[in-house]
Amino acid sequence: MPTAAKLIAGLAMAITAAVAAYVFIQEHTEMPIGLRFMLGNGLVGFFAGWYALGRSPGYSNLAGAMSGLRSLVLLLVGAGIVFGGRFVFSNIGQFRSRDPVEIPLLWIETTFEYVVLALTPSVGITLLIGGLISGIATYQASQRWP
Repeated sequence: MPTAAKLIAGLAMAITAAVAAYVFIQEHTEMPIGLRFMLGNGLVGFFAGWYALGRSPGYSNLAGAMSGLRSLVLLLVGAGIVFGGRFVFSNIGQFRSRDPVEIPLLWIETTFEYVVLALTPSVGITLLIGGLISGIATYQASQRWP
């Protein structure tokens, strides 16, 4: 059931993810990514906010901020899984000679590489600030509109 806390959490995390994706794109101009990357991250951010942050916004501003940081972990892992899976399945033709068990391992390896690549200082600061603000905004929404 949609609540104000879930909606605010989803929108705030989507904005955080899109802004972090924009910062990532500006840092890595050699990578052929663009608007789809920002929209994909925004969608993953919305679901991370809705399910992780919206369900448990905390009982104070500090607890809300910590819930926002906890949701960032889900956002990073979720975005890594989505884009790692997109990379593996778009290049599935190159992996014909591999054992079928190696493809999920390649997916996990690609996910890890994407998460490590995304953890630059400017993207990390963007995510940190966005997560704190998202958590506090979600807590305030849960208190004002139950």
